[in-house]
Amino acid sequence: MRIITRKAGIDDLVELYKIELECFGHEAFAESLFAYFLTSPDFVNLVAEVGAEIAGFVISSVQHYNNQAIGHVLTLNVSGGHRRRGIGLALLCELERILVEDGVEACCLEARADNAAALRLYKKQGFMVVESLEDYYGEGVHGLRLKKDLRHG
Repeated sequence: MRIITRKAGIDDLVELYKIELECFGHEAFAESLFAYFLTSPDFVNLVAEVGAEIAGFVISSVQHYNNQAIGHVLTLNVSGGHRRRGIGLALLCELERILVEDGVEACCLEARADNAAALRLYKKQGFMVVESLEDYYGEGVHGLRLKKDLRHG
């Protein structure tokens, strides 16, 4: 299985939004917000393809705080039929490569505290928990903020 990553564009909106709904259901971002992500220069958006099929994607922004560029992964999704095949890892690796190339010094993201598979992936990739987020995803649904320093590999 060969995974190809490429930049995502507005032409990918319908397929990406289908995957977003599959992964997050009622917690999914609005489709109009997805259109904004895919057309704004402030976002780095990638898809992973297996054959002719989009298997997953990542949407991230780059923000500036105190003269430091920070990447922020807003969502990373892999469709059900493609999970546990390295798609998420391929997307994270390519995203990090692009962010480093653009001078970004660190990357952060949030994940549900009970999403063991996502947390395993992020920790394997060098992200560390920096904050607990009580009720972040709704009452009783806690999150974790993770961060990775991109300056040291």
